[in-house]
Amino acid sequence: MTLFQKKTLHDENKLEIVSDKSPFAYVEAYKTLRTNMNFIFRNNKYKKLVVTSSIPGEGKSSVSINLARVLAENGTRVILIDCDMRKPMLHKYLRAQRFRTRGLSTVLSGISTLEDSVATFSDLQFDLMTAGPIPPNPTELLASEEMEHLLSGLERINALNHVDLCDTPPVSVVTDAAILSQYNAGVILVVRQKYATFKQAKKAKQNLENVHADILGCVLNQYDVSKNVKETKQSSYYYYNYDYSNGPKR
Repeated sequence: MTLFQKKTLHDENKLEIVSDKSPFAYVEAYKTLRTNMNFIFRNNKYKKLVVTSSIPGEGKSSVSINLARVLAENGTRVILIDCDMRKPMLHKYLRAQRFRTRGLSTVLSGISTLEDSVATFSDLQFDLMTAGPIPPNPTELLASEEMEHLLSGLERINALNHVDLCDTPPVSVVTDAAILSQYNAGVILVVRQKYATFKQAKKAKQNLENVHADILGCVLNQYDVSKNVKETKQSSYYYYNYDYSNGPKR
């Protein structure tokens, strides 16, 4: 599936979290993504999602946060995990710097427990595990038995109606997303319009396919809907074009 998300006018360095005050098309884009995710949850075993991109700057962390938001809003228990232990961003976007001392890196290193490293955002209705202090060996930690045990532990704690959402580095830069896809996780590939090239998106898709990752779909981010808006004579409502496919075309 490919979701076209409206390009908004706010500063690209400032995250807009879905709310009642968000633009209609922005909210509907994420609700459409949520609907597709719910179909996937019903029809297969995936309760772990990996969100990645081709290159840095495509908005994967923004998509991760807002997907967590709309899933939680619909009654799903969501734990959002910052698996980018090189350049973590979730704590900055969510203003959760105070939780940086304990997170994924400290859990995997045995410094802190899982229970002590998860923060609850009652207003956003989901839980967050930050990346923690930046370790010297992030890839090795993600590929370790401890990471597998952590995800299994989350599954046991939240056995019913839950999703573990992993925000990862770009798959064309490092192998972290490819590694996490092996933990029985589906992958969402974020591609930003007029930013990543077709060649870069294709390479990202190929990198995931090389490890037999299950790519659930692609989110086309920062899509300018103004070129695709049609207004009928009978109605002042706008109709936004959505296109669905199995990830980026070859």
